[in-house]
Amino acid sequence: MAQSFTNFKDAESQLLASLYGKADLNFVSGKGSYLEDASGKRYLDFVSGIAVNALGHCHPSIQKAIAEQAEKFMHISNLYPNKPQIDFAEKLLAASGFDKAFFCNSGTEANEGAIKFARKYFNRKGLIEKQRIVTFVNSFHGRTFAALSATGQPALREGFGPMPGEFEHVVWNDTNALCKAVNESTCAIMLEPLAAEGGVMTISEEMVKTINELREKFNCLVIADEVQTGVGRLGTFLGSSKYGLNVDIVSLAKAVGGGLPLGVVLMRSHVAEMLKPGDHGTTFGGNPLACAAGLAVVNEVLSSGFLESVLERSEELKAGLAKLAEKYSFLGNVHGDGLLLGIETEKPVAELIASARENGLLVHRAGANVLRLLPPLNVSKEEVKEALSILDKACSLVS
Repeated sequence: MAQSFTNFKDAESQLLASLYGKADLNFVSGKGSYLEDASGKRYLDFVSGIAVNALGHCHPSIQKAIAEQAEKFMHISNLYPNKPQIDFAEKLLAASGFDKAFFCNSGTEANEGAIKFARKYFNRKGLIEKQRIVTFVNSFHGRTFAALSATGQPALREGFGPMPGEFEHVVWNDTNALCKAVNESTCAIMLEPLAAEGGVMTISEEMVKTINELREKFNCLVIADEVQTGVGRLGTFLGSSKYGLNVDIVSLAKAVGGGLPLGVVLMRSHVAEMLKPGDHGTTFGGNPLACAAGLAVVNEVLSSGFLESVLERSEELKAGLAKLAEKYSFLGNVHGDGLLLGIETEKPVAELIASARENGLLVHRAGANVLRLLPPLNVSKEEVKEALSILDKACSLVS
């Protein structure tokens, strides 16, 4: 017999596997930078679906693109070419400077594809000994088996049995450790240009220089996981270009689909040339609806003044967070770049998140002690001020 629920969390406890610790909120609509719950209360959304809603909620360009494509067809598989994929790939490659694209459905799938492509590249070249992939402690690359093996958080692998081998994790920004780890058997160095989940960790200039030198010295590839940093989040189209990383393969997801499931692997021609039909595939990857939405997102991000505005809002938010750190002794350093920012806290992060949410602001966490902010990329100056004001109130309540 069907049950009637008035609370979404109660319904989920009866119907869904308990794999998430969700807040007790009943959201019913969203517009721009705000979500609204069933009671009519509005929340300023500085989580953005964990960096997915780059243009906020219900952006008219995305809605229009989806509606127009839905009138044509929503799925035809990858047995046939489809124009939304072609149009989107052309735009992505022009914006990024890469040569070929592969479409999938999520960030973890993009990273899984990137790992497979890197290993296949050397296998086809006859260098079968080049299998090892070096990543970083506290990194996060996804939850499929290879992506989880690349992730530098052992607790996430606990209980799932043997993982795929040939992954090594070194401490972030430790150039000595990286130099010891990379050798002739290294297939790739894989990293997030800005390590979001691990605590909003920014890469050092020395680490960038070392990675670029090791790539040349040992003829290995560099894989940039831009699932969270790509498509304008750091104020440049790709985060790797902002920091000067020489990259062979890039994974994208989150913002690239504008709210629909979409992942992309971008690669240089030397990698793409080593791939053949049947090496990898996906039924839903590059879904026409998702690609239409993605094209609308990228067009907006590349429009005149958009990325400059991201950097302006970033500076305002950084300055505001620094002032809060001066006011509240339990707050510490401000981390991050663009509109992927965090601030250290000695108070439990969960308390700050709950206090902010109670006062109408949605924020997130990163690592054990960092409060993370991921506003829409088109957030306004007034909304940044509002967020800082609510955070001020939330800090005063927990202190």
